[in-house]
Amino acid sequence: MKKSLFRTACLLTGILAISNIQAQSLKNLEDNNGFKKYKLGSKFVLGLGVKYKDAEGADKIVIDYTKDMIGDIPVKTIELYYLKDTLAKIIVQVSPEYYEKLIAACKSSFGQPTKDFSNNEKVKSDSTTSVNYYKDNYIWKATRLRMEYFYLYPKISSGAYGTRSLYLAYILNDYGQRLQRVQRGINSAKNF
Repeated sequence: MKKSLFRTACLLTGILAISNIQAQSLKNLEDNNGFKKYKLGSKFVLGLGVKYKDAEGADKIVIDYTKDMIGDIPVKTIELYYLKDTLAKIIVQVSPEYYEKLIAACKSSFGQPTKDFSNNEKVKSDSTTSVNYYKDNYIWKATRLRMEYFYLYPKISSGAYGTRSLYLAYILNDYGQRLQRVQRGINSAKNF
């Protein structure tokens, strides 16, 4: 009886320790609040670049002259998405050959992902869908924002002709609702 009670207490203590570590890792993500000097929720600053509308209706700025790094991984481009002059989404493009290093860095900094939407050889995919690409898609979701790791690669190695894409996306959790409000404002009653 005492042994089973002791085992149960140890098991509960272990579970609490693991959940506390995960919560601490997500707190680090929440404290970062974006990528490097680009913080979600901040206002638009002149001098970052030229804003233009993307297909969804957000104002987009592409910074392709960056020398930023994620550890020892060089960043190719940074895309900033503003909704009503408030930074709501950041996409950090990385060269695809760093996919293993990047996922290892994400897991060591923020713990295991909270959601996994991957479709690759490790995950049994639906046999009715025939896709030529695999995707590794992991999400770390904190209370205010989420970070997405996205790696798209061909099923069959196709050399230089295969399209591969790797990026991290930092997104406010209410990005979809903010985007709907912006889209509604485009066609408001004042325009008639």
